[in-house]
Amino acid sequence: MIVIDKETLKGTARDAAGPGWRSLRLLVKSDGMGFSMTETHVLPGAVLDLEYKHHIEACFCLSGAGTVLEKSTGTLHAITPGVLYAPDAHDAHQVRVEGDVPLHLICVFSPALQGDEVHGPDGSYARG
Repeated sequence: MIVIDKETLKGTARDAAGPGWRSLRLLVKSDGMGFSMTETHVLPGAVLDLEYKHHIEACFCLSGAGTVLEKSTGTLHAITPGVLYAPDAHDAHQVRVEGDVPLHLICVFSPALQGDEVHGPDGSYARG
C-alpha cells in the first residue's frame, strides 16, 4: 500500500516547476505502479506548448479555466472543472490559462515519470 501526504513532497525532487507551471509528482516510476500521477498548477497567463513524444497523458481539471489547442487541427477545447483531456496520440498541444486563477489539474502519465522532469525545448519529457 502506498500512502503519501502531498505536504511531504513539497521542496523535494518530486516538486518540479518550470516557466508557467508547478507540479507535485504524487506517484513516480520508483513507486512501481507503471504510471505516474501529478498534481499540477498551470499559472495565470501561462501558455505551454507541449508534445509528449515518449508519454501519453490524461489531465482532469479540478479548478480554474483554460483551453487546450490541438495544433494539428486547430481545434480548441475549453477546460473547466470536471473536464478531462487526454492527448492520447502524442498530440502536439497548447495549454492556455484563462483568467487570474491557476488551472489545477490531476495528471496521469504512462510510462511513469521519474519525478524531477521538466519540459525540454520541444515541449516533451525525456524518454523514461
